[in-house]
Amino acid sequence: LGTSRWLLMDIAITLVELPECHVFKIPPRQSAAGYKAEDWKDYHIWTGKCKVVGKGEVCEIMLEDPNTGELFASCPVNANEEENSNTVEPCLDSGRFFVLRVEDGSGRHAFIGIGFQERGAAFDFKVALADFKAGVKRDKQAQQAPLIQASNTDYSLKDGQKIVVNLKGKNKVEEKKVSAYQQAVGGVAPSAPAGVAKSGLSLAPPPGAKKGGISAIAPPPGGKKAAWKSSSTTGAAPQQQTATTTQAQKKGLH
Repeated sequence: LGTSRWLLMDIAITLVELPECHVFKIPPRQSAAGYKAEDWKDYHIWTGKCKVVGKGEVCEIMLEDPNTGELFASCPVNANEEENSNTVEPCLDSGRFFVLRVEDGSGRHAFIGIGFQERGAAFDFKVALADFKAGVKRDKQAQQAPLIQASNTDYSLKDGQKIVVNLKGKNKVEEKKVSAYQQAVGGVAPSAPAGVAKSGLSLAPPPGAKKGGISAIAPPPGGKKAAWKSSSTTGAAPQQQTATTTQAQKKGLH
């Protein structure tokens, strides 16, 4: 329907249709504060359907016969009227009853009371009127707002142009991952990223090995007479192992 759905349309739209509406003849107003439904609940004169129809800047409250569609009374409501207008007045003592200013088309008007059996129907009636006024006001503001001119600047990429995006903190994230790996395995990851310091792996000695040196190892048969001694141990154990190795070599020669 566009931005001005009410102002530009030349057709009538039914905003709400309520199947049961009661009409009352009301006595003169007792005070300037407003009307009370309690004062005219015994003056019921008609029952029919209530229809709210919007067209342009005016919506019309139409009371029609439910069987024949004959119009009983009509109350035009201008969307530009003030909030304290007496066209539609809610009653002071009930949210289901209202006072309408009806017209006969010749300039004469009268006041009648209407009421709904259900609160939901009364709520729909009030919401339809409020939405119509708000819609007309919004459409007028949209028409009066200055139009935004489109920019003629061409922001498309030319041939050969590229967009470069620098992601801050990416290298720091990689360094954190490598540091976590080092803590887990006790060294540097095999494929550490560039810029990350490398260090040797710290491996534990095999079971039974002595700290600070290498144990004596017998040479192969036929090899030179030699004995590897631990640089950190002295005593009878290395000499005894050397003597045993020499005797084994002599037996092999014979």
